Amino acid sequence: MKLQRKISYETPEDTHDGTILNATLNTDTKNGKPRENLRLTIGVDLIEDDPSHDYRVRMDYWGNQTDGLFTDMYRLLGPEYLKLADCDGNVIPERLSLLEGKRVRFDVTHEKRPGFDIAYRKVQNMRPIKELDRAA
Repeated sequence: MKLQRKISYETPEDTHDGTILNATLNTDTKNGKPRENLRLTIGVDLIEDDPSHDYRVRMDYWGNQTDGLFTDMYRLLGPEYLKLADCDGNVIPERLSLLEGKRVRFDVTHEKRPGFDIAYRKVQNMRPIKELDRAA
């Protein structure tokens, strides 16, 4: 028998390390307008103060807010980031697996939003761990 930690997306505020578990390109509509986003799901390393939870975070890059996408993909993949897209710059969903398994460090901040009881977990400043290890 194995003890299972409970999966939770209510990650505490702090700087965390983790592993990219999944990367997907999603499309939907909002107010009748099509929109797309690239979503990274990251498994947070064990938080010693709370060993009963398997924390996860999601980092979304929306089509109209892609400023950080290029920078983050280059940080994570180096020159290999070019393999994520076709010659017109469109992301190729089948190649997003290049991101899976990458070790990252990121910051989680809580933002209170009207109408929500639970604070929004904002993930930012994502960077590869291997880069940090070399600098130390």
